[in-house]
Amino acid sequence: MIHAFVELIRARKWLGWIEGILKYRYYYTDQQEINRILEIGREFEDECPRGIALPPVLDRLRATVENEVEERDNLAFDELVVTCLQSLHEPLIEYTGYLIDEYKQEESYQLLLDSWRCRVQYRDTGVRRLHLLDDGELHYYHDEGNPISPSETELYLKQYPDESVNDLPKSWSVTAALVHAPDELVIYSDKKTDSTLELLMNIFEEKAAWRALAEFPFEMS
Repeated sequence: MIHAFVELIRARKWLGWIEGILKYRYYYTDQQEINRILEIGREFEDECPRGIALPPVLDRLRATVENEVEERDNLAFDELVVTCLQSLHEPLIEYTGYLIDEYKQEESYQLLLDSWRCRVQYRDTGVRRLHLLDDGELHYYHDEGNPISPSETELYLKQYPDESVNDLPKSWSVTAALVHAPDELVIYSDKKTDSTLELLMNIFEEKAAWRALAEFPFEMS
């Protein structure tokens, strides 16, 4: 019975409680933003992100339900809901704050991603094509076949500065592509699920092309 009550409250009331906190405690009015934060809440229920210590709101809910079931002979569902909300109100406000933090990080990342896309789409650096070889590590090559050196990337960064790339780590395997901003980025790899390559494809969009590793046209350095 306890499990059934908990699941019923989660199904009928949980997201409504969070939505109410978003509107009346954190003053969110944009329904699209609210819906996305609620989606993050569902994702957190399925799997909590590593490194985040969330308030144990579900444990608190179960404990409250269990206590009410044990203490009352006749328990109306509506009364149980009110008691649970009273018990959970403050922890749920804190929990919702974590959902908002995650949403803001997601928003910030999307803005950064958009700024990178804008650079590679519209910044003319004069670079026609770069080749990216994935042989366990990522190596960039000019269209003539010679590898790109770190000093070249630094020079391009000075010649074509941009707030979205100025502070990127020089050793990050995405930095050279963003700084040189070629008209076309050809990726040679057999790893379709590599997160770095997926990010580059996402940034460069139609300017990116994927080839099998065996199609790399130059001698590997």
